[in-house]
This record gives sequence, structure tokens and C-alpha cells, in this order.
Amino acid sequence: MTSAASSSIASEPICTSSSERLSENERFIDNEHDPLIPSLQDVHHTFQQGEATWKFFLSQAKAIPKGLWPKDALDPYVTLVDVPGLPANLPRRKVIRGRPCWEFSRDIGVTDCQSDTSLRLGQLTTFQLLIDDPIACAVGPDAASYACTNSETTESLAVLVMCWSYILSVRLFEMQGFGVRYTDHRLWPILPQDQEETTADINLKGASPGLIRWLCAILSPAMGWQARGHNHFPPWAAFLKTNALLVIEASDMAADVCTPPSSAEAMELLIELCRLFNSRADSTLSYSEPMPPYKASFLAALALPFYRFMKLQPQLPRPHLIKRSSKPLNSAHKKQIRGYLLHIRYFMTLSAHPPSIGSILWSIFWQPDINCNLVGPWLGSVLHVLEPILVPNEVEVLLKVLVSRRPRIGIWWVSLFLLGDLALLDWIKRYTTRMEEKYGFGTLSSPDPMVSAWTGSKQSFLDFDNDCLYPKLSDLVSTVDLLRCRFDFKLQDTTSTALSWRPFGCMEKCLVELEIWPQLESTYTRRYSAFVWYPEKNFDKGFRENTGQHIMDVPDNLAIHTSTKQENSHPLNMRPSKRSTCEMIEHLVEDAGGSRNWANAGLPVLRTRLKWLHDWEGLDTMDGPVVEKEETRTPSWFLESWINGKFCSESHGIEESVD
Repeated sequence: MTSAASSSIASEPICTSSSERLSENERFIDNEHDPLIPSLQDVHHTFQQGEATWKFFLSQAKAIPKGLWPKDALDPYVTLVDVPGLPANLPRRKVIRGRPCWEFSRDIGVTDCQSDTSLRLGQLTTFQLLIDDPIACAVGPDAASYACTNSETTESLAVLVMCWSYILSVRLFEMQGFGVRYTDHRLWPILPQDQEETTADINLKGASPGLIRWLCAILSPAMGWQARGHNHFPPWAAFLKTNALLVIEASDMAADVCTPPSSAEAMELLIELCRLFNSRADSTLSYSEPMPPYKASFLAALALPFYRFMKLQPQLPRPHLIKRSSKPLNSAHKKQIRGYLLHIRYFMTLSAHPPSIGSILWSIFWQPDINCNLVGPWLGSVLHVLEPILVPNEVEVLLKVLVSRRPRIGIWWVSLFLLGDLALLDWIKRYTTRMEEKYGFGTLSSPDPMVSAWTGSKQSFLDFDNDCLYPKLSDLVSTVDLLRCRFDFKLQDTTSTALSWRPFGCMEKCLVELEIWPQLESTYTRRYSAFVWYPEKNFDKGFRENTGQHIMDVPDNLAIHTSTKQENSHPLNMRPSKRSTCEMIEHLVEDAGGSRNWANAGLPVLRTRLKWLHDWEGLDTMDGPVVEKEETRTPSWFLESWINGKFCSESHGIEESVD
């Protein structure tokens, strides 16, 4: 493999921050004899381009008036391109599985008289349907939504998030054939007083008994509802912590309402609540709009499974729904709210699979032109530009930057921040310096070609077709095409995570395994076709095909902006470049058949001569001297009984089925 970096300039000390000097192993040092390490000239050039690019988005974001967002930028449907919907009839199990189906433009290496296309299944994907415990939501002044929404939204957000939490959860129960019942936990409203002023958090005077009883259940500090027949909950189930004990004022105690609403009935109750307090957002501007409370709360509720998966803490503003509105909720807003329920199965699919959300979140910072060994200066430029708004918690400006760069998927960052945990700001800082978001957790930043197809927003070099054909034995095969072909050859492989940043270099075709020569010599494409749900093996073409709806003309803004600066004195971090390059090597040493060998990488240098691989363990084995085994012992009475099947009918854990 040949190096993509060749030029060099004088070495200089480089740091992660203006006050912290990096160690020898963490800073870029020019080494023209090492094919993995880029030149300092390329490092600085990449940083300058990244700085110019992200400053462009920051200036755009700051130009948008506070409290307003680009028109339709927060439309939840923007991310539903080919996302499949959860099956309308779900199995009564805690999980459901499926595989993406990929269509190849032709069978690799076939003659012209054979089929023009072929279908191949991808990796098995598991979606969590039921969990043991709902997530507890704190209420207090630390909610991130204070920094990204107006007062009308913050005052109603906690209540409306609990409404959507219920609707999402009960809809899933209905799809599984389960009923719902109220528990003994509920709030009791206070009766109206003669004075005009009220000490209540929520004024429900004049509301229907059904709405009063429902809110008293879903706003209770303990779960006020549950499924009939089992004690499990959907991943959207949530309740407010005891420190958030709310005071509701109503003219009716709603003690006689015994049956909780269905998802459709709850939707109408939510519309009634929005009508009472005019929970909408109107704008007189043609190019921007505020964020309606019903939309903000829906987006926040979709983030609940991700919060639970990553052990984030939902932080919601304390409700204050007192002032009534004389303006009616118009028909367009009602139609939007009902539309969310109509298509809720599609939103559920993405929301119920946190790894998919993770791949979406971190692809915001991905740039298709950046090589693996230049990730460090690129992410360094991101942090350099965004840190002035990360430190003072300028969440709204940050979100506008992310939405502007990648409009189809930036909305998921909005969802996460609306649910309130400001630790997400630290995630961004950590990712740009370490390429991992949370200490003690495996990163979810690996790209997923299935999710990029679902959302219409690319995440890695794997989402592009091959750059060239290689018909001759003397051809030099680019590493990027080589790894694409290997990926297409073993679509169901789960032993490694996909690589997002662009590989660099090339290798002689004679060093490439014969299994993928037909791919290198053929003009073929891989396209997403459908998703197959098990166990029924139903093929789902996705939202666009199933509904005929699609928000078009939402392009990513991935163009790199140029810089006129000639020098760079900003501190840069080598760690992301080294990590991403090592991931590239991990993929290079494994051939299409799964065999791992240094020869597969095609590097014309010994592994020990490569500085970034000194502590790399990608080819280390557990082999050692053979130890004499001790004599086999007789199994214990319990083990022998278990082997003979005595205990096979006993269950010591929760079965997947919840029948």
C-alpha cells in the first residue's frame, strides 16, 4: 500500500488545548518513511479547511433569530425516507428481529444471459419491544430545553412528553394484542378556589373528566398505568420522579373514570390539552418558524429509548400550564398531531434501536473527503469552532449548526437535547478528541449502511459505489474499493464494526484475495431494497414506498470550504487519526474469507516499523505452550442431573415470550 501523505514541514509541539501540551505519543510528528502518518502540511491544511467549513455553519446558525428555526427543519418526517414500520401485528415477545435486503445490479461474474439483479440479506438487527422498568424523568432547572426552546414550549414540555410516552407505549401494546389498565397510583386534583390566583402547576378547570383522569395517571410519581397480563413496559414508558410532585387544579376529581384511553383516544385528549393552552407556534415569517410544543414533545419522547440505553438522565422543565388561550388549535396543527399517530410505526423503528440513532448522531461530523489518518485535524477544527458555544451551553445555536449541516438527520440531536441532559455537550467534546462519546461505554459512532439507506443520509465511504474497475493484473487497487468489495462479499458479518472515514493508499491486485476479483472487475452497484421482519419474513419497502409520502430536496451540506490562511498555530490531537487508521488496518488484515494475516494489508513495510501500530493488538493471539491437562473429574450431582434433563423445564430468568 502506498502512502497518501508525502510532503513535510518542520515539526512543532501540538496540544489538545491552549493550556495542555500533548505527550510525544499524542502529537503529530512528520515521518515521511511511515505510510500511515500524514505530513504536517496535510494535517494543517485539513484543519484550516475544517475551520472554514464549520465557521460557515456557525455564522449561518447565529444569523437565525433566537427561538426560530429554518422552515420545516424540525419536521419529523424528514428522516423517514425508506424506514420500515414495525409490523402492525407484533409478536408477544421482548424483541423482534429482521435483516436488510440488498439489491445488486448484477450477480458478480455472471454471463450476460443471466439475471440483471440479485438480492442478498444483511446483518441481523434486534429491536427492543419490552423492558423491565420505565425510565424516571427528573424535573428541575437544569433541563437543556431551557436553552433551546421558548417559554411556551418549556412550560408544557414535561406534560406533553408524558402524553407522547403513553401514546407510543400503548400503541405498541395494541400491536401486541395487550390491553392497558390504570394502577392505584395517581394524582388527585385540588378543587377550584374563590381566589383568582392559583398555586397549581396545571389548571384543568373545564377539561373533560377523561383528560383529567389520564393526566392524573401519567403525571403520577409512580406508574399510573400498565399492561394487562404482564409487568413489562415498552421502551418509551416513563414517569416523573417524586421530586416533581405536581399540583393539578380541576373542577372534577374524575374518580369515576376507570378505563384508560387507547392510543387513538389519548391522541384526542392530547389535542384537547393543546387546545386548552394553545400549544402551537405560529410565525409571520416565510423562511423560519418557532418550534410548536406538540412537535418538541414528540421529538423528545422518541429519544426515551436512547436515553435508557445510554443511561442518560431525562431532565424536564417544571410544568406551568395556567394561562388559558382564546385562540383555537387550527386544523393544520390537529392534522399534524394525528399524522404522527397514523405513521407512528415508522418512528418507532428508528427510536427502538439506539445503535441506529448512534450512527446517525455521529455521522453529523463525518466528512466523505477526509482520510482516516486526517480525522484528528478535522475533528480538532470542529471542537475549535464549536467550543465557544459548548462551554456556555448555547444549545440552540449548536443545534442550528448541526441541522444546517445535515438536515435529514440533525433533528435527532434536537430530540436528545429536548429531553434535557446537558451531558450531551461533554459527549461532543469527548468524541472530537477521543472518537468515543461516553466513558465506560462502547461507542455507537460506527456507521450503518442500512440506517444511511433508511434516512437518505450517507454515513461512510461504504455508501458510495466503487471508484474504478481493475481488469488487469498489474492494476493498483485502491484501499477504499478493496474494503467496499470485502464488505459487499460478507454482508452478514457481525464480527467487526464498519469503518466510516475514507481509507487511503492502494495495493497490487495480485496481493488481493481471488474471491473478490470478480467484484473488482465488474461494474456493479449495491442498493437497499427492503427490510425483512422475522419470524413472518415480511418484506417492508419502507415509508416512502408504503405511504407515497417523501420530503424531497433536503440535501446534505457536505461541501468543504477553503481557507486563505497559510499557517496554523492551533493545537491538534493525533488520537482520532491513530484510532481511525488502526480501524482501517483491522479491516485490511482480514480477507473476504475471514482469515487474518498481515500480508492481507499489502503494506510494503514490517508492522514493527509503523509507529501507530506499536501498541496495536489486532493480530495478537492467545497461542502459547501446551499445558498438561489434569485428569477429568466426575461431574457433580447437579451437573449430571442437568445433563440428563432433570432441570431443563425450570426457568431461572425471564423468557423472551411474555404470553
